[in-house]
Amino acid sequence: MLKFLLRLFVVLVVGTIVSTQVVNRAAEYLFDSITADYSYDAVRGQVFALRTALDPVPPAGRETYLETALRPHYGLELRLLQADEVVPTRGEITQLAAGRFLMRDDYRTYIAPLAGEPRQWLEIRLPADPPIVNWIVVVAYAFVILLLGLILLALWVWPMWRDLDALRQAALRMAQGDLAVRARSSRFSGLRHVSGAFNHMAERIAALIDNQRSLTNAVSHELRTPVARLSFELDMLRAEADPARRASLIGDMQGDVAELDAMVAELLVYARLERPPGGALAQEDVDVRDWLGEACAQHERDGARRGVALRVRPGGPARVRLQPRDMTRALGNLVQNAVRHARSQVEIALESHGQGGYALIVDDDGPGIDVADRQRLFEPFIRLDESRGRDTGGVGLGLAIVARIAANHGGAVQVLDSPLGGARFMLTWPEAPAPA
Repeated sequence: MLKFLLRLFVVLVVGTIVSTQVVNRAAEYLFDSITADYSYDAVRGQVFALRTALDPVPPAGRETYLETALRPHYGLELRLLQADEVVPTRGEITQLAAGRFLMRDDYRTYIAPLAGEPRQWLEIRLPADPPIVNWIVVVAYAFVILLLGLILLALWVWPMWRDLDALRQAALRMAQGDLAVRARSSRFSGLRHVSGAFNHMAERIAALIDNQRSLTNAVSHELRTPVARLSFELDMLRAEADPARRASLIGDMQGDVAELDAMVAELLVYARLERPPGGALAQEDVDVRDWLGEACAQHERDGARRGVALRVRPGGPARVRLQPRDMTRALGNLVQNAVRHARSQVEIALESHGQGGYALIVDDDGPGIDVADRQRLFEPFIRLDESRGRDTGGVGLGLAIVARIAANHGGAVQVLDSPLGGARFMLTWPEAPAPA
């Protein structure tokens, strides 16, 4: 802290000196005419009296008269100058022609012409400032600088340094793995917004790490089953001599490998969709009718195989702005999920929602979802009861991907009761502004 304080103190001293000189020079330049008039009015009476007293005296006797009759009664420095000792400038010649006297040396010296020949001038000098005045000015400046620099500056630096040190300690603890640490600062602190930004970053990092840790644990758990099956099937394959049985085991192993491949593909998609808050999302205008129609067409075969009819409900906006690839993936996951659990029908609709937003709705007539399970349904690798379990297919990431896509669009996805009797998945997002 001492080094920081000394640096600020040096900057303060240099700034004070420079600013004082700049202000003095600026004041002299801007108010020179006012100062000149004030100085002229202040001494013109004394100049008039001195000239009135000296003009009748012959030039040769003026020095004696000045010494005996005038100097003892004036605190001013009075001196006679000969004609060649004063060379007026053009501006001073103009002043003399107007009946004024000359002012020099920052208005501390005044020169007035005297009558008679040879030409003489009377020089009047204001008394010099006593030495004590200069010392008083120096001491006053030193006192002000020391007061501001070492006391007030220290009082200002200490809370800031304390908050900076607390922020540093929090960063060190976080680097050592303490993700729960937060920077604390007074609500009057000038670094409160910095501490707030650090805490926001810490919360974001903690959430990401917790999410990655949970995802890693879930992935490990999910991989254990197909890997164990593959290991068991390999052991059986080595011991099996019947060709038909060996072919059946190989088919089972291929199914497990396909399950692993699907899980890796879903994980890659889920990881790709991780986006920092406020990240740019390239959105485009899409035709709603064509977009929903293509989604139905892609899943009609699966629906027909399961005896489920897919239908796009008419109405709603003709065009919407969205990220086509991601939102198409979300729509596909929702439709696939609905077809997997519906009894006979699935309806898809896109409607206006809220103030300038949209709602993508997928209804099914399946068994529905309990209210207590609806929120955790969008967590990775979450499966509910048998009606929506492993035997119906999927790796447990489809709805988690939908939730992440909705969040990237600034929206959300929720589960409601469907008018068809099953579950309604509704993905809502606000309308994005059109590109300039």
